[in-house]
Amino acid sequence: MKKLLKDCLFILFVVAVMFFLSDQPSFSGTLKFVQLSDIHYSLQKEDTSYKLLSKTKPLLEDAVCQINKQKHIKFVMITGDGIDKPEKESIIALSDTLNTLHFPWYYALGNHDTTTDGYLTKKNFLKILKEKNPNYKFDSTYYTFKPQRGFRVIVLDGAKNKGRSSNGILPEEELSWLDEVLSKSKHDTVLIFLHFPLLTPYESKNHEILNADEFKAVLKKYNMPIGIFTGHYHTTKITKRGNILHVSSPALAGYPNAFRIVEIKNEKDKVKFKFEFMETNLKDLQAKTKIMTFGGAIYYGKPRDRFGTITIEKK
Repeated sequence: MKKLLKDCLFILFVVAVMFFLSDQPSFSGTLKFVQLSDIHYSLQKEDTSYKLLSKTKPLLEDAVCQINKQKHIKFVMITGDGIDKPEKESIIALSDTLNTLHFPWYYALGNHDTTTDGYLTKKNFLKILKEKNPNYKFDSTYYTFKPQRGFRVIVLDGAKNKGRSSNGILPEEELSWLDEVLSKSKHDTVLIFLHFPLLTPYESKNHEILNADEFKAVLKKYNMPIGIFTGHYHTTKITKRGNILHVSSPALAGYPNAFRIVEIKNEKDKVKFKFEFMETNLKDLQAKTKIMTFGGAIYYGKPRDRFGTITIEKK
């Protein structure tokens, strides 16, 4: 009887400790992921003035090979323009290659991915993505999940719902949803992924988020560490603004044909973002895209935009 009582008390103690820990702010742990952007996967043989479309398949296969050699990767995030033209065959071929990754992969829509006047609408894109990617279990093109304790991933869809445009926009409904998710994530380190930068790496009016002020107003309400990871500008740039880290990442299809590995250390009073810049091993293709690209130094970024550690203090 005494033994039974002791066992019961021990179980109650364990349950109480687990409940207490689950209700506390989470500050420990390391999260490591890959950001891969602007693949512009194409089945055509012709290149553009700055995109090596004829070689997007080997460039992606090289990136996948490099990623698969990494350890402790939690997920791979594609931040838009995975395909160059909104064609069913392209997204299927892209998905087949991405499915050779050893890690789960997710997707944020870009302006090249879907159309409003052809087959590959957002609805059909989502349908194919869910069929091809076993990890994509979401019923929307914007969604959220917790990759592990202490971290919140938010994927936004900034691609316009009407007409083709290089500008982004976040509908009022999506911003309201974002506000609600952030209100429930005050003890997390928040990682936001979308194609269109909130803080643009250089001026280009026809690439900006049209309602950026409304987006900023939502974020301004929260002071937890936030990382915003984007593509679109094909540029390597990292800028810290208060509790927000703005990370613009390069294109795989254009110079410098690279992607990022990001490791985030979540500590009690601060969060450390460590960046690693991974260039393609196909140096002949990289040399070709460098020649094709005007102002290659802008796209390559400065050393601090490629490597290093940035700390955000918790408030």
